[in-house]
Amino acid sequence: MSAKNFKKVHLMENPHARPEKTSHFTARILFSLLLLLLCLLITGYTGETVQAAGKSSRGKTVKITISAAGDCTLGVDTRYNNAFNDCYKAKGPTYFLKKVKPVFSKDDITVTNLEGPLTSSWQRVPAQFTFKGPERHASILTKGSVEVVNIANNHTMDYGKSGFEDTKKTLKKNKISYYGYDAIAYKKVKGVKVAFLGFNQLNGVTQKQVKDSINKAKKAKAKIIIVSFHWGVERTYEPTSLQTSMGRYAIQCGASLVLGHHPHVLQGIEKYKGRYIVYSLGNFCYGGHTNPADKDTMIFQQTFCIKNGKLKKDDSRAKVIPCSISSSSQYNNFQPTVLSGGRKRTLINKINRISKGKHVTIKSNGQLGTGHF
Repeated sequence: MSAKNFKKVHLMENPHARPEKTSHFTARILFSLLLLLLCLLITGYTGETVQAAGKSSRGKTVKITISAAGDCTLGVDTRYNNAFNDCYKAKGPTYFLKKVKPVFSKDDITVTNLEGPLTSSWQRVPAQFTFKGPERHASILTKGSVEVVNIANNHTMDYGKSGFEDTKKTLKKNKISYYGYDAIAYKKVKGVKVAFLGFNQLNGVTQKQVKDSINKAKKAKAKIIIVSFHWGVERTYEPTSLQTSMGRYAIQCGASLVLGHHPHVLQGIEKYKGRYIVYSLGNFCYGGHTNPADKDTMIFQQTFCIKNGKLKKDDSRAKVIPCSISSSSQYNNFQPTVLSGGRKRTLINKINRISKGKHVTIKSNGQLGTGHF
């Protein structure tokens, strides 16, 4: 029955009723019923939405695997030789990282240290060694499944500011993210933001600079923060006290992983406050020397676990993949190669020795455990 008909019937039954009062009473009843219905609809919808959201986020774990490799000098110092450039002309870009691409292509992000500019400039700085590669050598990285490079090192400026700017333009053109100095690279993987920060300790880096940069990455909502340092003494297997103190400080400030470059040989790995410091990754795809005495290198690979939007320490898994910078033991053919068999065991034993006292052991399969070797 409509409100209008209800009003007529009521008046017929009670001729003394006041129409105005009855109308107001009816309107209040209808309004209350509509309000109750609306509240029920809103409450029911909201309750279902919240419950569904809770079910979808509760216990959700995202795993992100990052592979880190050492110095990539994709060119030469023409005063000494032109071997790397000649190799590129003869074999093309896919040759160089062909034997490690099966590792890199299966991870989420691969990061290396780009040791030298990619430029056509001839204005070299006065130094004993100045490296450069032509811009087309960036394709070595893209063909090899390398997505991110550090440019904070002592050879990036070998051809001055123009060479440095050329390098950044080339990397950007090839969609390779770069980081170092004031530049922070952000990569979003599976909905998780990863930040990369780089410092050239050889030019002097303060704790304040490190802390401020890490805080900047935190404010940008990065869940994983990778910090690279160019530091240490060339051809030494032990980190300096400065490396140790600065690496640990970065962890204290919130770094998820610390990577080291510059010594051109491997240095040990330390586990500190549940995080890893890889003091030196050594050379990798290295055009700077045709036959270095130590060809040992490695890929450090870590799988980070994000649960409910937070990085979990205990769930992270790390491993070492033993490699040589060359597929030939007689000379450097610029083709990093994963080792197996006896050579793999020998290198794992070596990394264990130089990691002694750093709360890490590398198992025979390359997996990292906690303890003393």
